[in-house]
Amino acid sequence: MLNNRLREVREAIGMSVSELARRAKTTRQTITNIELHGQEPSGLLLISISEALNKDPREIFFTNFVKHVEQNEQQTA
Repeated sequence: MLNNRLREVREAIGMSVSELARRAKTTRQTITNIELHGQEPSGLLLISISEALNKDPREIFFTNFVKHVEQNEQQTA
């Protein structure tokens, strides 16, 4: 199961569920299921969502990647 930050990322840029669904060419229900119920998106949908949010997929769906990047940034600061 993927851990995801989809809701956090989406809200941080001020995008609604409806707008994300429209841009990613999916349904609001699918976005909600991913955000709240841990539904895993297909590879194609993962890419579509990432592109709609203009984010690297790893920043949204792979929380261990984000923690690793944050740790590296703190060490180099």
